[in-house]
Amino acid sequence: MPYAEELEDPAANHNGVRRRQLWGYMAAQELTAVSPAMHDEFMLRYQIPILKHFGLVAYGCCEDLTHKIDRLRQIPNLRRIAVAPSANVRRCAEQIGRDYVLSYRPSPADMVSYGLDRARIRSILKRDLEACRDGFVDITLKDVETVGKDPNRVKDWVTLTREVIDEVFG
Repeated sequence: MPYAEELEDPAANHNGVRRRQLWGYMAAQELTAVSPAMHDEFMLRYQIPILKHFGLVAYGCCEDLTHKIDRLRQIPNLRRIAVAPSANVRRCAEQIGRDYVLSYRPSPADMVSYGLDRARIRSILKRDLEACRDGFVDITLKDVETVGKDPNRVKDWVTLTREVIDEVFG
């Protein structure tokens, strides 16, 4: 989980760390295709009693939460919402605003798995990061299963991504 100044630093090798000192994390990938109301009824109502004990909360992984962000607002101490490759980044950014961190997760297939098409990567990142300009965003490249025997792709992707970040936010 990300660093946060609001949470006390838990001491290494120390028993008794309270949940209020830690990040809580939940997701609902199994319910990605259900309605927001069903997500609320069958998942959030059971997750919230657990999550309310944590200092800060991150929600989501690879599920599309585009239509569920208003439901997630009921999670106490929610700080970070994942915006999966299948989500509408612009609509998520509009809903999240500056209320939470938008954890942008571009598709690894587009980014590094099947070549390094710099123009395509630049176009996707620029489009999505422009949509996130007015908020707080982090970028998480998740679920990379192959780099086609070219481990330098990830390094090259990071360099290219930093260039786009400088262009958009610089």
